[in-house]
Amino acid sequence: MNKLFNINYSLYAGSLFVSIILFLCVFGPILAPHSLTEMLETQYTNGKVLAPPIQPFINDSYPLGTDKWGYDLMTMILYGIRFTVFVALAVTCIKMLLGTVMGLYAGMWKKTPSWVGAFENAWSYIPLFLILYFFMRPISFNSQLSSSTLIGYFIMIASVISIPSIVSTVRLKTAELNKSVYIEAANVLGARKNRLIWKHIFPQMKETLLVMFILEIVYVITIMGQLSLMNIFIGGTTVRFDPLIYLSVTKELSGLVGQARGNINGNTHILMTPLMVLLFTTISFSLLANGLKNRFQANYSRTPWIQTGQTQRIKPIRKQLNQKRKRLLPKGERLAFAFLVMVFIGAGVYVIATKDKDVGVKNDSKAYYDMHVEMDAKGVFHTTANIQIKNISDDNWEDITFYFIPNAFIKGHPYQSVKGYSTVQMNEIMINGDQATYSLDNDNLIISIPSSMQKKKKHQVKIEYAITIPNEGVRLSKEKENYYLAHWYPMLATYQNGKWNKEDYDDGMETFHTDFANFEVTYKIPEGYSLISSSDKDPRIEESEGKIKVKKVRDFFIGIVKDMDIHETEANDGVKIRLFTKTDHQKNIKETLELARDALSFYQENIGKYPHKQLDIILDNGPFMEYSGVVTINPYIEDVYFYKNAIVHEIAHQYFYGVVANDQYHQAWVDEGMTEFATSMYFYAGKNQSRREAFRIPYNRIERIEAANPPIGRQYSNVSLDKVKNTGFIYGQPAIEMLKMMEDKYRLKGDDVKEVSMQFLSSYYEHFKYKEVDTKEFIRFTKDYFSVPTGYFNKWLDTSEH
Repeated sequence: MNKLFNINYSLYAGSLFVSIILFLCVFGPILAPHSLTEMLETQYTNGKVLAPPIQPFINDSYPLGTDKWGYDLMTMILYGIRFTVFVALAVTCIKMLLGTVMGLYAGMWKKTPSWVGAFENAWSYIPLFLILYFFMRPISFNSQLSSSTLIGYFIMIASVISIPSIVSTVRLKTAELNKSVYIEAANVLGARKNRLIWKHIFPQMKETLLVMFILEIVYVITIMGQLSLMNIFIGGTTVRFDPLIYLSVTKELSGLVGQARGNINGNTHILMTPLMVLLFTTISFSLLANGLKNRFQANYSRTPWIQTGQTQRIKPIRKQLNQKRKRLLPKGERLAFAFLVMVFIGAGVYVIATKDKDVGVKNDSKAYYDMHVEMDAKGVFHTTANIQIKNISDDNWEDITFYFIPNAFIKGHPYQSVKGYSTVQMNEIMINGDQATYSLDNDNLIISIPSSMQKKKKHQVKIEYAITIPNEGVRLSKEKENYYLAHWYPMLATYQNGKWNKEDYDDGMETFHTDFANFEVTYKIPEGYSLISSSDKDPRIEESEGKIKVKKVRDFFIGIVKDMDIHETEANDGVKIRLFTKTDHQKNIKETLELARDALSFYQENIGKYPHKQLDIILDNGPFMEYSGVVTINPYIEDVYFYKNAIVHEIAHQYFYGVVANDQYHQAWVDEGMTEFATSMYFYAGKNQSRREAFRIPYNRIERIEAANPPIGRQYSNVSLDKVKNTGFIYGQPAIEMLKMMEDKYRLKGDDVKEVSMQFLSSYYEHFKYKEVDTKEFIRFTKDYFSVPTGYFNKWLDTSEH
């Protein structure tokens, strides 16, 4: 029982609590469930109205509740606590450093001038809060200065006016130690002032200074709280009129308390929640200071058996001279401290590793493809696909669904845009080493999982098949002697919301939806052919067999071509651009290559890093289409403007499709609309064309809709492909509406609409890189970026479920 009383509870509790506070300071914004600008709007869900202010512990999305405007209290606290603690630390560091040095040297004076003592006494009676108030009041309200500048002013002023008290305390302690016998002995031996201070006096004071340092942090936080009662918040105060309210710009804890003072009689959680966190912060540092004080007093109690008026309940720790150190694990306080550091680091690593888990739409099916494809002299492609599939959902799958698009083009298919047809021969399908039962209808390949294997989370699927390619097809196509293998392999569908997200193939817009995957492909092709692929490192020209691979792509394209000219150039960051073309068209190859290089370099500079080491452009008959690392362009069209625009459009798709994913059946506008906007911005911001000229194609799409007879009417852009009235709603409408939004809101982010537009695209790209985006995610991101309500998008997006 006595051992329990001898434990330094203040030290353990203070260390734990301060560690938690520091952890929140470092990782708070990552842990925050919402952004600072995200606001809860009134909702009607499951027969209940959800409207701010929400009380704590009522709604899972807002665990600490919201204020009366709908802003999440937990988010504001997690963003603001770092300002409270780090500002207090900065002020304390400055004043302790300068005050300690000045106090040490002042304490060595043989005679202290009388005016020094008088000044110290007088200064101790002046409330430092008043000095800060008169300095900060003129510059804090609706200030033109930035938050960082205002914080800098506060740190500087608070540090300077606090130094005299530190100097006084250190001076008196130094003067007392200077009278000690060992100091006199050092003086006799010839020690100079600097040596006396730093080798003899300072070591005797370092524990006292450490305790003083921690207590000064509490004192600074107290001053910040006093200022908040006068509506002076650290980082600036936003004043709004009618009604008159004061808001903290930085959401610092004392500022949150100060701005919530009016809620003391109603909605008290808005005041009490940040107040309790502020009190917890001050108490934590106070406990740590008290615990350290107890430890240091115990260590320096040389004769605990003699009654000195203080009973030391904590056992002192003394060094044993001339004793060899035993290499044992730390114990007691050192073990606790080591454990705390390990937990801090481990938790930090976990938070960073999982920080993006809530970004984007989730997919619970993952795949890795290991394939071998061999083309014979008759143009038959024999393929063995070994696919490792991982189920990361909580469900037990009964089957696995693939897109097998070659089967959609077999003889008798309904697609008029495909002149030929394909043949498909399934040789063998196995799952986890056993013969599989499957069905193949249109492009739906469904493989049943035996009941004994349904609890497995990993499956190995092997599919052996042979196909021929339809002449003049769509994407998957044979163009004279060239073969273009788009979507030629079994593509794993996405598993979302407890079911396979798979729709039937259509030859219009893309109807497939796949996740990012890694590919490894071995190939063998007839002599005289060359292989082009999504790989970053394609084989040499006319190399008939080899191995290619690529990571984190949404599809794997292969082109097998003969007798095509090759032209090369280089974009930014050493990205190689290769152009493959015939010579039977009138398009200028040099201009085409220069346009591709200029467009890709523009996007690299203004949006972000290109995801591959090379970009292949194929000029041949067929659709304008994007694939991972490859684009196909039809050079036989007569419209030169559309030809150039399409090149830029497909390159932009390398960002908005290739890296930022979406469901191309249910959310087609997300990549097509964003790409259309990025394409027009290249001509608007990159080539300085007029607004109307740069956005000519999206404007033309909308004008054709308006001029249609019979009238088409209006339609939201976020509808599934089976409901689309006109593709202009998918391509043109989002591009024009985003341009209007940029022109309306750009002053919130900068001075130039073009720069802000490209900054928006860059931020969007970086935020959703290798994630899937839907309308909900787009609205959530854009609301936060431009501080707009959900209703802002009602003209062109259906927001009823968002």
